Amino acid sequence: MRIASLSRSKILYIFGNVALGLAYYGGAELSRWLASTPDNVTPVWPPDGIAVSAVFLYGYAMLPGVCLGSFLANIWAFWDPSSWLSLSSSILGVLGIALGTTLGTGFGVFTLKRTARTRYPLGRVKHVIQLLLFAGMLGPVINAIAGVAVLCSLGIVPWSAYADVWLTWWISNVAGIFIVTPTVISWSSQERAFKQPRTAISSPSARLKNLTIRNSLETLLIVVITLAVGRASFWQTHALDYMLIPLLFWPTFRYCQKVATLAAVGISTMAILGTVRGLGSFASDDLNTSLTLLQSFIAVTVFTALVVAAVLTERGTAEDKLRQAIADLALANEKLEHRVQARTQELNTKNKKLESTLSDLHAAQAQLVQSEKMSGLGQMVAGIAHEINNPVNFIHGNLQHLNDYVSNLLSAFSRYQHYYPEPRPQLEDELEALDVEFIQTDAPNVLASMRAGTQRIREIVLSLRNFSRLDESALKQADIHEGIESTLLILQHRLQSNSADEKHQNIQLVRDYGKLPLVDCYPGLLNQVFMNVLSNAIDALQADETTTNREHPPTISIRTEVVGDRVRIAIADNGPGIEAETQSQILDPFFTTKPIGQGTGMGLSISYQIVTQKHNGNFIFSSLPGNGTEFAIQIPLKQS
Repeated sequence: MRIASLSRSKILYIFGNVALGLAYYGGAELSRWLASTPDNVTPVWPPDGIAVSAVFLYGYAMLPGVCLGSFLANIWAFWDPSSWLSLSSSILGVLGIALGTTLGTGFGVFTLKRTARTRYPLGRVKHVIQLLLFAGMLGPVINAIAGVAVLCSLGIVPWSAYADVWLTWWISNVAGIFIVTPTVISWSSQERAFKQPRTAISSPSARLKNLTIRNSLETLLIVVITLAVGRASFWQTHALDYMLIPLLFWPTFRYCQKVATLAAVGISTMAILGTVRGLGSFASDDLNTSLTLLQSFIAVTVFTALVVAAVLTERGTAEDKLRQAIADLALANEKLEHRVQARTQELNTKNKKLESTLSDLHAAQAQLVQSEKMSGLGQMVAGIAHEINNPVNFIHGNLQHLNDYVSNLLSAFSRYQHYYPEPRPQLEDELEALDVEFIQTDAPNVLASMRAGTQRIREIVLSLRNFSRLDESALKQADIHEGIESTLLILQHRLQSNSADEKHQNIQLVRDYGKLPLVDCYPGLLNQVFMNVLSNAIDALQADETTTNREHPPTISIRTEVVGDRVRIAIADNGPGIEAETQSQILDPFFTTKPIGQGTGMGLSISYQIVTQKHNGNFIFSSLPGNGTEFAIQIPLKQS
């Protein structure tokens, strides 16, 4: 594979150099045929332009092709087969000219590449000047030195004419490079020959059609005017040669460097053809004067075209970079706007999360305060219940003995009266003052009332202890009905009206208890839920009593049942209900519809958290304005 690759590269190398040699030779012959003076002097030597272009574009490997082409172009001009000595001398001389051409071309391209350091030396004014200076003017110095020295050595040109011949040789090489090299380099690039006009055309096909027609008409007009002015300047006696320079600017400004270099080649060709035939403003009796004027015109024409084209290219490049920078800036601004929007959205999301976290923190703080209050209240209630329970039990336990003692005393007094019906007057007066008969009748009633009172106190103490549940803070099985009844006992004073106003009625309780098993729960927390819901129901009923005339007595219904693997406790009232616009906020922390100082807005929120988070249950409500409210509590029978 490597051998095949090397063979292919060698074939391309040989083919390229042979092709360059033939092109060099063909250009030389065409130059001699078209532009030779009557003295066989060629004012422009295009082959050197071909050589410089090839070496610059394809590298120094093309130098053998330059040497071959120069040898073929000069061998026939200096061929002298009259003798072996003259033949060998002519071959060696032509070979010297070829080596000088090769050395000059290589040196010119080398200095150009070292200074310009670009693959396209027509894009900037600085690079154009370096191309014309080093490759176009410095390299031909070596060509002319070597070539004229060979001619003088062979006796073709006397050494006394060395300077004049050297100048003619050098100028012809310079002119050839100035004309041919920029043209070849520009047309080897990827730049479009015709620029698209900046017009607003709707469709691509219409835009292409408009571009083709417009460019064709404009190009035809340029060619016609240029040929007319060139004919008048170089093929007739009118001195209009420098009128061609504005015509050179036309395609340079309208199109690109490819068209500009072609225009320069066309104008230079007309000037050369007219001058070598003795026509035009550059023709004179002195050949050197004619060639100097012609070559000066060519140099000015080409230099002007290339510099103007380079300026326009630089301007176009700067505009492209500016447009690209504007586009990049617009893209960067768009990205920045998107980033700002994304960042703003992210900040808004974080702010919402922060607000939610702050709200949760406030709720947790309020719940903690409420829990501490309830804990303190529970401790106080438990302490009071404990302190009351002992003396009440003592009194309740001794009431039976007291009842026995009083009964025995009354029985003994009855027997005493039976056996001593007529006591002494003093004793009879004192017994009459004591109203012994009333004492005998009322004493058992007083003892029974005392016994009922102590029993009631014992029940209240037991309810307080059941409600506080300080010894039951952990998850355990509990009787739901016991917790509800304990809560109702504590709220009993609020269920009964002490007012003489008919608007204030006693709140009736309707118990619809189902058969419930023991339920896994936190009894103290669940009692707190019952307390909050029942208190809200009582508040709603009392508020409704003060604002409306009731047809039905205020009622609180409590219904319990087992639904699947859950227990459901429903607490309903027939109060005014909850307004529709506030129902979505009723479970929010700190939201309350009560007057300031009568509610914290935390009761239902804490109840919701206790049921849903602590018991994995549901805390829902339904309400219709004017038809009361029902809160339903559903918790699993067994906590996982």
